[in-house]
Amino acid sequence: MKYSWMSLAILVTTGSAWAAEPGELLPPVPIQVNGRPLDVERDGHAAPFVGDFDGDGARDLLVGQFHEGRLRIYRNMGTNREPKFTSYTWFEAGGMPGRVPEG
Repeated sequence: MKYSWMSLAILVTTGSAWAAEPGELLPPVPIQVNGRPLDVERDGHAAPFVGDFDGDGARDLLVGQFHEGRLRIYRNMGTNREPKFTSYTWFEAGGMPGRVPEG
């Protein structure tokens, strides 16, 4: 089975010293899950989205999988300034696996 590693980056956009000036981008920051680079286990491109999915105020990570259109939610157990992502859960809608069109 062939695996591909995916690197994601989050741009810090808070009003802190980490924020970029308007029109500038900060260097990418690799996303780690349990201290290792995020791996979506499939070839292809993923479509990340950052949002608070569990209502705790910390931005979680939603990652789409190119294979079968499944969606993973990595909950942020840290803070917005210093996120800490652990294992994922599959996104569900109406008790069924949530999917987006693939390909």
